[in-house]
Amino acid sequence: MPAVQDDEWTVAESHSLNEMEAEGVSADWLARKWMNVADDMALIPENNVRVVEENGIVRVEVSVYLMECMRGR
Repeated sequence: MPAVQDDEWTVAESHSLNEMEAEGVSADWLARKWMNVADDMALIPENNVRVVEENGIVRVEVSVYLMECMRGR
């Protein structure tokens, strides 16, 4: 599978840091959750999941390949 290009990412979930802290969830936990999903779909987790933190918001972005697998395509 070719490397995921900059325009081939989609937001899987997004949370404020305050919300995450209140619920005891970390960015690492979210990343591991989605990396497990990628692994289950026979995709390389490190190439198909990334976490972006900006302005107090944590976004989990997944490759379009992973999202297509999740949608059954």
